[in-house]
Amino acid sequence: MLRKSKLTQEQISEINKVKIIRLIKEKEEITKLELGTKLGLSHTTINTYIQTLIDEGLVQIAGVAASSGGRKPIIVKLIPEAKYSFGVSITPTKAYIVLVNLAYKETTRDCFSYGRDEKMENILRILKEHVEKIIKDNLLDRKKILGIGIVFPGTVDDDKILIESAPNLKVKNYSLKGFQEEIGMKIYAEKEANAAAYAEQLVGNAKDEGNFVYVSIAEGIGAGVIIENYIYKGRKKKAGEFGHMKVSDEKIKCNCGRYGCWERFASKNALLNYFEQYKNQKGYSLEELFYAYNHGDIDAIQAVEKYARYLFVGIENILLSVNPDCIVIGGDLGGYAEEIIKVAVDKLKLTENFFGYENIKIYCSGLKENGAIIGAALLPLEEIFNYQKNVI
Repeated sequence: MLRKSKLTQEQISEINKVKIIRLIKEKEEITKLELGTKLGLSHTTINTYIQTLIDEGLVQIAGVAASSGGRKPIIVKLIPEAKYSFGVSITPTKAYIVLVNLAYKETTRDCFSYGRDEKMENILRILKEHVEKIIKDNLLDRKKILGIGIVFPGTVDDDKILIESAPNLKVKNYSLKGFQEEIGMKIYAEKEANAAAYAEQLVGNAKDEGNFVYVSIAEGIGAGVIIENYIYKGRKKKAGEFGHMKVSDEKIKCNCGRYGCWERFASKNALLNYFEQYKNQKGYSLEELFYAYNHGDIDAIQAVEKYARYLFVGIENILLSVNPDCIVIGGDLGGYAEEIIKVAVDKLKLTENFFGYENIKIYCSGLKENGAIIGAALLPLEEIFNYQKNVI
């Protein structure tokens, strides 16, 4: 909902149009009569907007519904192939690409790897090649592509399409405007945790949550803060960088240049490091660690418990800072978050000492490790399904 201010007729018209197409997408098929009843709009108004959406190629008439008498209600449905959107997640060693249609359905998925020291311009060059191949392989009309949502682990100025600081990518103040011109499609840049939080609220486990914090755990830690259904970015769009709050006096240096940052103790890499230290051997994966954990391996159990303690130190700090209704854990650890939460809450009883938050809801992402890339793909679709940015 828009901020409290007098709306122009143009804004009201856009809001009504968005409400109609949202409801059509949600229901897949719906009659004009139902649209009018649910949205409180007149038959004439509904007809006008539906005709506009038909003219734009977004919806179509799908027949008529059964009727006990009188004129049969006309059924309207979305045309999923009317528009497409690319979503891209750039990580320190891999780029993930997804193509979704207007119905939020994934049609193509791709990825490519690179070295940790690969320059951003080279990553974007390879990305362009993969995007162009997907367009060619799917025989896509470029006019149907709304844009490319690209998310990064760091702070991003979405208005300037600028990566301000991404320590784990070794990138600072990198503009994507050149890439936008080169690829010929609109670029929507965002911090990966914000995009994941947006996706979690739209299509994940947080559909009914208006105030929550999404904690994205990968090689680093980021957070997307949702307040009253808005993504909170703060004055300089740097809110949610909880991975760099200090949780220890140990002289363990973070990629940001400081010491004692939470992500050095509670990231995916930290968990693997604990396990490798107990095993005195390197090269383990998360799958191997949790396989060992589930089979009673003492080193794996110790590693997970140590990790859970550090993770929940940071979570308590978030609770005290933001006062959300719940915490959602996702990212690379999304697939294992349920086990970690169970260890922390049921076995170690870590929430019993939370200051005023003993019964806080903490649960794993419904999108597991896919939150960021799905959120990236949803960003261009906001042009159709949202009448304003849900950002404060």
